[in-house]
Amino acid sequence: MFALRYVFVACLLSMLWVINGWSEDDKTLELKKIVVTAPKTKTPAEHLPVVPVDTPYGTQYNVVTEEQIREQGSYDLPSTLRDVPGVMFQSKNLLGSQTSHSLYIRGRGASHPSSDIIIQFDGVPRFGALFGQVLGDGIAVSTIGGMEVYKSPQPSQFGSGYAMVNILPKYMKDEGHEALFAFRGGSYTTFDESLSAGIKKGPFDIYASQSWQDTDGHRPGSAANQNNYYANTGWRLNKEWNVRFLINSVDSKTHAPMPDTVPTATNGVSWPGAERYDTETFFATLTLNHEYERFKGYLKGYWNDTTFDLLQELNNGVRYGGGTGGLWSRQEVGLYGVRGKETLHLWPGGEIMIGADLDMTRLKNTQRTYSGLAVPGINGGRAERIWDFPDTRLLSPYLAMKQMFGHSEGFHITPSAGFRYFDHNEFKNKSAAQGGLLIGYKQTNLTVNYSRGVNYPTPVVLMNMVLTNAPVNDPSRYWRNIKPEVVDHYEAGITHTWPHKGSLSATIFRDQGKDRFQTFMFGTIPLQFNDPIGRYEIRGLELTGTASPFKDLEFFAGATWLKAEVKGGNCVESDKMPYTPGFQLQAGAKWTFLNNYRLFVDMQHLRDLYQGTFVRSGTFNTPEITSKDKLNDITLFNARVSYRFDYRSLRLGDSEISLAINNIFNQHYEYAKGYPMPGTTIFGGVSFRFN
Repeated sequence: MFALRYVFVACLLSMLWVINGWSEDDKTLELKKIVVTAPKTKTPAEHLPVVPVDTPYGTQYNVVTEEQIREQGSYDLPSTLRDVPGVMFQSKNLLGSQTSHSLYIRGRGASHPSSDIIIQFDGVPRFGALFGQVLGDGIAVSTIGGMEVYKSPQPSQFGSGYAMVNILPKYMKDEGHEALFAFRGGSYTTFDESLSAGIKKGPFDIYASQSWQDTDGHRPGSAANQNNYYANTGWRLNKEWNVRFLINSVDSKTHAPMPDTVPTATNGVSWPGAERYDTETFFATLTLNHEYERFKGYLKGYWNDTTFDLLQELNNGVRYGGGTGGLWSRQEVGLYGVRGKETLHLWPGGEIMIGADLDMTRLKNTQRTYSGLAVPGINGGRAERIWDFPDTRLLSPYLAMKQMFGHSEGFHITPSAGFRYFDHNEFKNKSAAQGGLLIGYKQTNLTVNYSRGVNYPTPVVLMNMVLTNAPVNDPSRYWRNIKPEVVDHYEAGITHTWPHKGSLSATIFRDQGKDRFQTFMFGTIPLQFNDPIGRYEIRGLELTGTASPFKDLEFFAGATWLKAEVKGGNCVESDKMPYTPGFQLQAGAKWTFLNNYRLFVDMQHLRDLYQGTFVRSGTFNTPEITSKDKLNDITLFNARVSYRFDYRSLRLGDSEISLAINNIFNQHYEYAKGYPMPGTTIFGGVSFRFN
């Protein structure tokens, strides 16, 4: 890995040399560019994460721009989403994330194991497909060019899952060349370094980057680091066709700290929850794009190979493999497939969208004791267990249509409909439909939509049926009738925008779910894998607004109210769900002053929040959530001030010196009992952009 790092950095330095030489050759042209350069414009309020984007299909999604991520000073994937209404994450670390659930969207995501929330990178899956983890450590912030957050099922946009975060990769969009060196450091010996360079000239473009993060962590045993290499290149074949190739390698380690209170020993062994998570991922996509006057589309192939190691320790002071105890678990995840999409505009105001996703998995899980010896009470009394899961294939073709009546500048109405079919090689097939209506007049839009979400179980639902040293005879007879979960989603929203002044929006929604599935991880094989009785419902209201009273000052806010009702297979009802806050508020401001100085402040408030997991193994019953699981209300304030400068003699443009303070008021808070999060932290940084 170190050799790869040096080779990659050498290639980046070579690109810098090429850029410098190119700049020398084009010195006269560069001077002309300086003369006609327009002043920089701020990011418009419409692009703030709190503002929903209305689609012609009567649906909404939120956008997080690269500029927003920069202003937030985000270090890891979860923190990039902190200002999106209805979205929250939980962690035990200053930097990095752990296994199990960690990202929640409108009350979704606390189930384990399950892939309630899908993470995509460049439009294809990139997450832990065995247990459904987000695996945020496998994605570096320096590779993110923006994000689209879909907070409800939308069959025309994605398949299995209730919600999705689609990460847009960085690449060179404009003609020219640039190089960037950035360094940040601060509390708890935390630092973040990145080096990148890009060229776009004629039909060819390439953007490559390397980044390294490291922290000692805010508590003993909470260190983390990430090493990233990334390249995205494209070639325009002609006016209509181009091909792109993306490759990314990430190696990261995150330690989970010890809890404040060590759990009671079981079978003579006490597990304190201190663990280390090692994630190695290699990711690649190859895309053929085309765009004509009346139609456009793409064909994309992808490969994602991830190895995820979980290393446990005992509470006797022996770390990671000493003595006779402790477990080492390795998940080997292979995701690959082909996706294609075509959008047709054959007549005025009309659109037909047709496509298909072919997603396949190759999965394996190995677990053993460090000593290689069987230990009573650990690993079922065996030194090693291997689960060799069947390869899965999910083919999901889809079709959507819309037709606009009227004029986009005046009154217009757009009805739409969509359909997706799911063909799975192991579980039951399913279909999902959506219908929407967009009514607009000038700067006001009213959206109404219905959609069905389909959530397929991850292959871990079969876990102890595929145990190699204790296989179940003909396990397919048990799982061939497993149905995916479904949720019926209803939503209506209204948005009004005052150009360059602000916006207001309100959205109401309701989710009704059924067919909750359970997994066979231990005990007696279930007679049923889908709950025939249980139901759940989540109702919510979301209000967002922005205001720009002056040219260089913007305010934003988003508030979300959630109400849950859950009924288990035992007919017991509850009005509590894990990580479904009763009220959530995100707000902030952006101010540009003295021409080159920028101040960004934001806050996050969570109320009526309960910890826990919707465990899917062993029972359909609703998990009991009591006052012991209630977390204290969380209110965090953050600020970042920066000075941006140009220095043409060194070809520096849009460079920056910054200082960020997080949790300004040093609030004590935690997302899980016994795991306090950092108090006030301070980070300073500098970035030099050559162009």
